[in-house]
Amino acid sequence: MLLISMSTLAGAMVIITLAAMLIPDPPHPLEEDRCGFAFCEVCMKEAPYTCSACRTTRYCSRRCQGADWRVHRQSCKIHQKLNEMNTRIAMTPPKRPPLGQCTGCNAKVSESRRLAMCKDCGYQACGSCESHHSRGTCYCPNSNFGKKYCQMEPRWYHTNGRGRGYTGDRHPETQGQPYPNEMYEPAKRACDNCGLVTKVFKKEYRDPWVWH
Repeated sequence: MLLISMSTLAGAMVIITLAAMLIPDPPHPLEEDRCGFAFCEVCMKEAPYTCSACRTTRYCSRRCQGADWRVHRQSCKIHQKLNEMNTRIAMTPPKRPPLGQCTGCNAKVSESRRLAMCKDCGYQACGSCESHHSRGTCYCPNSNFGKKYCQMEPRWYHTNGRGRGYTGDRHPETQGQPYPNEMYEPAKRACDNCGLVTKVFKKEYRDPWVWH
């Protein structure tokens, strides 16, 4: 009886192992991520959702995600590893740029020419780079050349200059044209970036692609 029980147990373990190999894990949950022009990996329809694990592959529905899962589950792991590497790189503080050299284009500038410099990270930009979307972005994660991102309308190039976007609160200056009340959270609170107690944008209005 003991031998039969052990044999039965071994057979059950083989079945469980084969099932784990042949039946894939269920897909990861979908996250809504409307980032402008994006198409479903399966049917090429508009894709407002992304895989919550790799945050790369996009789908129009749970059905299309399920249809693609056997293919996507391998690339999903690869994208997750790449995302981890990119995050580490983006979070690594860069070396302070050398004086007299534009950080954006690496051009050395004579003393007679002006370089804009961020006093916090040392990033320097010549005239052409200063007005450029990416080359005019310093290394500070929450501001650009001293101007705090929370005080500006959301833009895709509001980053730390190394690909990591700003995701904090927003309460941009109105410049005499106030924003609609429905864009703000109902009650005032301290901004998580500058600490000012004020009304801040709701989460959906902090998305740069809403303003694209």
